[in-house]
Amino acid sequence: MSIYHWLVVLILALAVVLRGARKGNTAYILLVFVLLFCIQGLRDSQTIGNDSRTSYRYDFNAMADREWSDLGDIRDWAHFSGEDESYAGQNRNFATRWLMKLVYDLTNGDYQWFIAIVAAIILSSEALIIHKYSPSPIQSVLYYLGLLFFIFQMSATKQSIAMAILFLAFPSIVDRKPVRFILLVVAASFFHFPALVFLPAYWIANMRTGRHYLILLAGLFLLTYLLRDRILNLMNDAYYDSEVDAVGDVRFLANKVIVMLIIIVAALLIRPPDPDDRVYCALLHLMGMAAVIQTFSSYSNIFERLADYYFQFAVIFIPMVFERIKPRRRYLSEQTSSLVYNYAPYIFCAFAVWRFLDTILNDEHFTPFRFFFQ
Repeated sequence: MSIYHWLVVLILALAVVLRGARKGNTAYILLVFVLLFCIQGLRDSQTIGNDSRTSYRYDFNAMADREWSDLGDIRDWAHFSGEDESYAGQNRNFATRWLMKLVYDLTNGDYQWFIAIVAAIILSSEALIIHKYSPSPIQSVLYYLGLLFFIFQMSATKQSIAMAILFLAFPSIVDRKPVRFILLVVAASFFHFPALVFLPAYWIANMRTGRHYLILLAGLFLLTYLLRDRILNLMNDAYYDSEVDAVGDVRFLANKVIVMLIIIVAALLIRPPDPDDRVYCALLHLMGMAAVIQTFSSYSNIFERLADYYFQFAVIFIPMVFERIKPRRRYLSEQTSSLVYNYAPYIFCAFAVWRFLDTILNDEHFTPFRFFFQ
């Protein structure tokens, strides 16, 4: 068995022993995220991950020849091979370089420390929001693995930090704190400029579910279609050419849209939105926005990156769909609802486990696994 098999086994075993399906189970969440940190934060930075062991490692080591005053402009950095203009917009991501420089100076250039610190930031954010909102931590953790966010965060450092900050911005949406929300989104954009795509989330999430929300989604879909080339040109300021131009696995990207739509339809049938259920409605609206953006991912995989800023909240939304409550209205009979509550979470979780193991065990960037001390 690989270390990833053992990780899943331990997550499930702890759920049985510590009642991991209980909301706000601090002991379970703490232990599980310590396990996740052992994989993500203590991995060998030279062999595990894709971008994190290549371009980010190069940028980190480049801090040896950089002063703080040099960090504002990267157009002359050697590894860009002189193609300065293509990457001028990368200057907007200055907070990532600041963090690199800070860790480099404090650790005497130990990149392994940078990997560990980034993992701690990301996983702490996940743990805090799952603890606060998820009705079933075990489900949230398995969806975190199965939706491949855990794997993604071992590669794309800039966006992963930005996603972690936006995850922490969700309480500001629920508590109706627009200033705090905007400050967090702007802070996330300093690490990864495209995080600004999440700026409308506050108003989208706080809309009432109904005709006006559907009209908004349709309008955003049409606007995105008409402006897709301009969006790509704008996002080129924060992505390398290879990321913007590549379409990637079109079948996978299209399947992800289908997965999003299945989640949304299942949510509407199993737990119809209630205006008084603000957290659930906010998350449902974010899922709709994710699906709209993801629809354009076959045009360019940059849209998948943008959609993930919204779709990452599925790790707390899906468990809410299967939360045993009595909704004001039903579309399913009581017998059907009972079957769904009893079996659907197991089916979804089993699919998540399969998806995680199938992906990570067949990716040479993650398998075989090595710790930094091996």
